[in-house]
Amino acid sequence: MKYLHLSLQYERAVQHPMQRLLTDSESLERSWLITWNLLGEGDIVYTLFYLIGDRERYKRHIAGAERTVDYNITPVDDSSFYAYVQEREQEIFKRFRTAFQQPSVVVVPPLAYRPNGRVDFDVVGEPDDLAGILDRLPDEIAAAVSEVGEYDARPGVPAVNLTARQREALRAAVEVGFYEYPRIGSVADVAEILDCATSTASNHLQKAEARLVRQFIGNGRPR
Repeated sequence: MKYLHLSLQYERAVQHPMQRLLTDSESLERSWLITWNLLGEGDIVYTLFYLIGDRERYKRHIAGAERTVDYNITPVDDSSFYAYVQEREQEIFKRFRTAFQQPSVVVVPPLAYRPNGRVDFDVVGEPDDLAGILDRLPDEIAAAVSEVGEYDARPGVPAVNLTARQREALRAAVEVGFYEYPRIGSVADVAEILDCATSTASNHLQKAEARLVRQFIGNGRPR
């Protein structure tokens, strides 16, 4: 079973308002589309997102979005929550879906939304069907393939709940021996790799470690 790891880049003019919020405000750190249902009446779609950031700020923006029909917010902890959103489908998303409507193609959630209109996710299927996806995408969406191969990912990967900067901090910590026993690296070494203050590196590591611990005890991660 072959797969592609796709990174899509939406032009700003066709980005969803919540995509633009990721770019324009530090109040929303990360967003994942967990699953969706396209069987609503007319052009209504139902989506479930997992988000990290300011819950109240998100509520104000999703409530004011032109295509929002209804929504429900469920807190996970102080900084993360689920958003169950009912909205009218954008024309760009209808054309986006067409690119994946091949017999063998399966989009593997979650879809990771990042600043500047970027969306990352995996797609599995037969090689011939996968090969045509990029040609079928709308012109307003640029695409890059960063990985190709046999699909062997394990479900429920804990790192899905970390920001990019937290992942960088953890990789740096492993690189300098911060997690060796006995420890041979320091937070200052991590900070040097990240090119930031020691206190900032420490903050990234503590937040990443806290989230990973919560995930392993069954609290605070997308399932």
